[in-house]
Amino acid sequence: MKDNLLPRVLALFLVIFAVIAAMAAYSLLTINRAVAGSDWVNHTYATIYQLEYIDSSLLRAEGCMQTYALTGDPRDLAASRDAFGRLGEHFDTAKALTRDDPATLRELLRLETQAGEREALAKTIWAARSTGQLAQVRTLLDQTAGSNIVASIEHGIGNLRDAQFELLRQRDQVSYLQAQTTRWTVGAGIALNFLLLAAAGWLLRDDLAARRRAAAALEEANAQLEEKVLTRTAELQQSNARLRTENLERKWTLASQDHQLRYNRLIIESVDDLVFVLTKARNVTRINAAVVHLTGLAEEAVLAKPLGVVVEVAPDPLTGLDPVARALQDGRELRRAPVVVLGLGGRRIPAHLALIPLRDQDKVVGGVAVVHVAAPTLPPARPSPA
Repeated sequence: MKDNLLPRVLALFLVIFAVIAAMAAYSLLTINRAVAGSDWVNHTYATIYQLEYIDSSLLRAEGCMQTYALTGDPRDLAASRDAFGRLGEHFDTAKALTRDDPATLRELLRLETQAGEREALAKTIWAARSTGQLAQVRTLLDQTAGSNIVASIEHGIGNLRDAQFELLRQRDQVSYLQAQTTRWTVGAGIALNFLLLAAAGWLLRDDLAARRRAAAALEEANAQLEEKVLTRTAELQQSNARLRTENLERKWTLASQDHQLRYNRLIIESVDDLVFVLTKARNVTRINAAVVHLTGLAEEAVLAKPLGVVVEVAPDPLTGLDPVARALQDGRELRRAPVVVLGLGGRRIPAHLALIPLRDQDKVVGGVAVVHVAAPTLPPARPSPA
């Protein structure tokens, strides 16, 4: 009977290997399906989010447009333009997500055309309101009051969103059935493997020869492991030496950068012109020494304050808007804008302002304002204490 031990053990392990291979193949297939299903679900949710963004951007654009038509507030105009811009971006993203769904893509193109008509009407209202043509603005608003384009777009977006949710429900049902099948298949495979392993254990209980071979293999593996440890230790020592060299070079680089930053700071502090670093909201985040010297104001009285605390900017004679705010909003440079520098004691010093926008990945996050005073006036001398 012992002469047949090895063939029986081999046969059992071949069967076990076949079962494991079948389970692994089925598990891999299930994992691929799950990953594909997850990607599809994420893609569907992304489409739903873009549809919701389109709906909210449209409502915001319409609301800000009508508010600007009534109030003429430039902030409402900027908000309306921004909302229409975002509306176009969301349409582009939604079209990219649904390029493999011709029916949904056609519906999106139709809704985008209607949204474009609303944007064209909004531009006409903006132009009429900015030029003071209130009668034309009222006429355009009366025309839009009876239009159902916005309601049609919202209805279309709602239908597309409902269709995506229906696809998600169907996908959930299919995923549940696949999960049930996987559970039963894996459970049956595990049970069969346990039975086969039990049979193999019964056959191997007195297989001393296998133990001797395992002991010899273990001794050989230990010898190979010791050799690998020595080799790995030598590699780690080389890696440590290389890392020490890289750390030293990094320290030199950081020291050089720190020196360059201090050098740049000294250059800015030596400039006679007034330098202000602004946020997009025109709050001052950094100044140079010339600001304190000319205005007589302490640095704490200027930082984190609006630019108007120190510099009075003349409005644009054509639009009546603040040219600095307009330049930051449009992301363009401003040259020689007339301003008045405000100092202690009510001093008013005429000057010119230049503005350079600061960008982060093509997005305006602030700007650097340089105020040039043709003939700077020194602050009044303070009486010496008695």
